[in-house]
Amino acid sequence: MEEIKRYPIVVIGAGPGGLVVANGAAKAGKKVLLIEKQHYGGDCTNFGCIPSKTLISSAEVAHATQVGQEYGIVFESEKFTATGALDRIRKIIASVRSHEDPEALNKIGVDTLTGVASFADPHTLLVTEAGGMEHKIYGKNIVIATGSYPFIPPIEGLKDSPYLTNETIFDLKEIPKSLGILGAGPIGSELAQGFQRLGSEVVLIESQRGIMPGEEEETSKVIAEMFQKEKIGLHILCETNYIAYQNGKFVICIAEKNEKEDVEVDQLLIATGRRPNIADLQLEKAKVVHSEKGIPIDAYGRTNQTHIFAIGDVVGGPLFTHLAENHGRTVLTTLLLPGPFKKKLDRVQDVPRCTYTDPEIASFGLQEKEALAKYGEKKIATYTISFADIDRAICAARTEGFVKIVTKKWSSKILGVTIVAPRAGEMLQELTLAKLHNIPLRKLRRLIHPYPVYSDAIRQLADQWLTKTILGSFRKEKKE
Repeated sequence: MEEIKRYPIVVIGAGPGGLVVANGAAKAGKKVLLIEKQHYGGDCTNFGCIPSKTLISSAEVAHATQVGQEYGIVFESEKFTATGALDRIRKIIASVRSHEDPEALNKIGVDTLTGVASFADPHTLLVTEAGGMEHKIYGKNIVIATGSYPFIPPIEGLKDSPYLTNETIFDLKEIPKSLGILGAGPIGSELAQGFQRLGSEVVLIESQRGIMPGEEEETSKVIAEMFQKEKIGLHILCETNYIAYQNGKFVICIAEKNEKEDVEVDQLLIATGRRPNIADLQLEKAKVVHSEKGIPIDAYGRTNQTHIFAIGDVVGGPLFTHLAENHGRTVLTTLLLPGPFKKKLDRVQDVPRCTYTDPEIASFGLQEKEALAKYGEKKIATYTISFADIDRAICAARTEGFVKIVTKKWSSKILGVTIVAPRAGEMLQELTLAKLHNIPLRKLRRLIHPYPVYSDAIRQLADQWLTKTILGSFRKEKKE
């Protein structure tokens, strides 16, 4: 082992949050070490956002050949080969990663070390490289940004099969003829539609809560109908009893409505969620409080050891790239600025989320049932509009979605929003900004939207505060 190296800031994990801290510290002239076990850029660059959205963009082009008749266009042939789509994914990953690899980081002043990090004591890390060489690192301040890993459910036979996760599926050399997916959350839903559009026969299996269970019930219905239209096989609210791998095929034994069925596929993707990645860290040696749910932190991102910070997926809660980056910016400010200027984590702003199915699902804040439980029926007003009533959506033949806004009844203070539409993620920002600055829905009536746009749905919902809630209450009083 070489002589101990000392740094004022050490970051463990080169994902979005860790990169924000390391890059920012280096640009501020601080000596900083970034330790990464394997993949610089983290889950987002290598296994998550970048490859999945690249796949989705290729799938959109392929899908256009299948729906041409709805737009008055007849293609002579709908046949295509999509193997190049997987090559395109790897090229784009490599391109993005080239801005985040050790060579690029060293150029801006970030020291890097590739290996597995574990604590020896609260300030000392042992880092073991792939070849076995061990380094001893002292960190005055240490930031844990180790992300998360795929959760594999304890289904009989699964661990003995060559299943895929989001960390391995993009290594496929060709689009599988058939693909089974366990889990209908964001990862499972996005990849189910993407691979189906690229030529796979996809079977989506959700054992407990249905499609996109974390969203409004109407959302699940719209996405299920779209999946059925695109001929994705759905097995929802069923039980997966056993998985076997034989003769190059996966056999998934499920029970649905008391009837057993064997589903046979060429490849199997496990998309049943993710868990904080803390196993290698030996946090007990640093006396850092933790559990299988993650590492608890205070308002400044500090663990119970105030010189050790944790950010992103490793703290549990919503597992989003944008939240990890937000954590990183907050901790960076705390590390660089004196006491009075230290910045707290933004726990007031609702964290927006977007699932990139087609249509997209974008949302934040309270769902209707949550608002009713918290405030009561008399204090809540919910406004919903279908895109079947929005001219731009009609022109684009994209009328399947909706906008739903949950508010305080009389003030129209925004409590939660769900948008299901093409590019819903972009539409959401008007409402997240309004919520952040306490602008009630009724005031968005004044905002002039260009015609015709999808976001005119928001303006029309703002009108409903007057027509439905205020004038509606007058009409009700008059009748009484």
